[in-house]
Amino acid sequence: MLSSRRQDPLLTRIGDKIIDLAEIFELFDGDYFKSLKENIFDKDTLNTFADLGKEFRIEARATIQKLFSADNAANMPASMAGCMKDVASCQMTMPIFIRDYTDFYSSKNHAYNVGVMMRGVDNAL
Repeated sequence: MLSSRRQDPLLTRIGDKIIDLAEIFELFDGDYFKSLKENIFDKDTLNTFADLGKEFRIEARATIQKLFSADNAANMPASMAGCMKDVASCQMTMPIFIRDYTDFYSSKNHAYNVGVMMRGVDNAL
């Protein structure tokens, strides 16, 4: 059964199933996750997780891949089966809270290329 603690649980998709990350948090047993004092997926957004940095994202991805790999199907803890639902039962929501303004220009070259399209080469920037 998916957690009812949060209005919109934080999920990941594996094939045609969705998995509540807060429900499997204790299975994230890598060095980075062992250092955490709280379930970072038992929140309304993924902001806390995103703020931890790429090492945590790499470890989370590796753990999820290990847990749900075809090779591990026979070793999957029974508790994990209750955390999985059909993707059709899910309605997407915004997983990250973006404050105020986000600048989508990724570099000076990007700004220049857009400027060329809008104002021409002479007035690109």
